[in-house]
Amino acid sequence: MIDAMSETSPEPRGRTGPRLVIVGAGKMGGAVLQGAIAAGALERSDVAIFHPNQRRLAELSERFGVAGVDAAGLHEAEHVLLGIKPQSFASVAPIVAQPRSAFISLMAGVTSETIARRVGSKRVIRAMPNLGASLGVGATALAWLPESTSEDVALARRLFGAVGRVYDLREELFDAFTGMAGSGPAYVAVVAEALADGGVRVGLDRSLARDVARQLLLASARLLETKYPSELKDEVSSAGGTAIAGVRTLEKHRLRFALMDAIEEATRRAGELSREDGK
Repeated sequence: MIDAMSETSPEPRGRTGPRLVIVGAGKMGGAVLQGAIAAGALERSDVAIFHPNQRRLAELSERFGVAGVDAAGLHEAEHVLLGIKPQSFASVAPIVAQPRSAFISLMAGVTSETIARRVGSKRVIRAMPNLGASLGVGATALAWLPESTSEDVALARRLFGAVGRVYDLREELFDAFTGMAGSGPAYVAVVAEALADGGVRVGLDRSLARDVARQLLLASARLLETKYPSELKDEVSSAGGTAIAGVRTLEKHRLRFALMDAIEEATRRAGELSREDGK
């Protein structure tokens, strides 16, 4: 874990509503819900969905096999997962506001303090998952206000631990996490596409080149589970061989610098969006 934060505040009083209500249940919220149920972190009877549009609520309830609740049911929830777009928060906040509930937010760019001010509760946890969560191999950063209880934090860890790895991170580093982990799949996709193009350039069929690039990245990811990147590079790069010749070309064209600069630029842009969406 990274920079674990302290857990404070007493345990909350019991409530009569669902243990967790998901507001929105979009792509990421749905992925977390399905992963948590599949992993046994949640029972279907413990979770419900809220959506202000009744037709959409019925669709989501049927898709995920959990109950739908109205605003009254939402306000009885001990924990509320905000799986909505940041630009929707201003209109949704008055509906979900409830001082006795804890809120777990998936919204990029909206700070914990902003959420707390608009929902009337300081039991706020921010979660920043990446696309890998949809496959159960995500990377999720967590930060929380000190008023959050140990139970609040434990639930968040169980939810996101069911869809990948969880990292406790200071909130001021969320933009950096977004620039690397959140935007990272796009960088890897560009690398995969370039590898396939390289294969085509030297004579491979396009479909074959794409498949080989995909398998290459899958294998490399598995190998990196037990090796440092430098170890894997050195293991493949034999003296005077093909790999070291290719690595020299990558260094010549400053691939390392390009990737580092991409993360830095994405982090800068995440900060801009945070200031815009967090107003």
